[in-house]
Amino acid sequence: MTSTQQKLDEVELLESIYPEFTEVDTEDRANCVELVSNPREHPVLRLHLNFPVVKLCVELPSGYPECEAAELRFEWTSLSTTQENELLQKLTEISTDSLGEGSLLMIVSAVTEYIESLSIGSPSCEDTVTAAVAVSLNRLWYYAHHIYSKEKRSNMMKWSRELDLTGFILPGKPGVICIEGSIANCREFNVRVRAMNWQLLKLQHDERELEGRLFTDFEEMIFDVHGRANNHQDLGQFRTFLEDKQIGEVFTILFGF
Repeated sequence: MTSTQQKLDEVELLESIYPEFTEVDTEDRANCVELVSNPREHPVLRLHLNFPVVKLCVELPSGYPECEAAELRFEWTSLSTTQENELLQKLTEISTDSLGEGSLLMIVSAVTEYIESLSIGSPSCEDTVTAAVAVSLNRLWYYAHHIYSKEKRSNMMKWSRELDLTGFILPGKPGVICIEGSIANCREFNVRVRAMNWQLLKLQHDERELEGRLFTDFEEMIFDVHGRANNHQDLGQFRTFLEDKQIGEVFTILFGF
């Protein structure tokens, strides 16, 4: 895989998880797409991360991620000078320490965590930070060709406890994964689950600005099982389960009917 393809893949993943924060330079993206198969060309890719209290410009230079770190600068911020310097130093350290691997997701996670940790006396700034925290609850829905592996299922159960995620796994063929929690923790789960080997795994639905969670824990959902290999669950019962949660429209999003 070329470094240009790595940049594009990382930005695409960032957009899928943080669409409201991410703004990619269209000319840079087009240039990268055009030169993606050319190992001698390593175009720059610029993007803007628009958070409630800071706007961060990120430049992925020609040598990123193998030998050059992402370059960072604030375009706008409502932070104090001390806070701005503290955050920029933290992000620069992440970028530098991540040579050889992508750092975009870690940078975004660090910014959101810093915003959530702020305790500022100004009412207007408090309101802004509160708004940033309010939109941090995320719910992701995945469609899988199948979910059989006990190891995968065990890992996802373990990660849900580690990352304070709620939701469920619908094992079988097809399979469904639903997780909900903080944006940063859902992002971490997304990275881990995509790193596993799948015949097909699609992020079908990404819900933001949630008022609360639908689920109280993370569990496996088992409905009536049928099929020659006893690997098909009753999707009619699954649809009813979603409708009882007042989210029946998700069934169509997942399966297309």
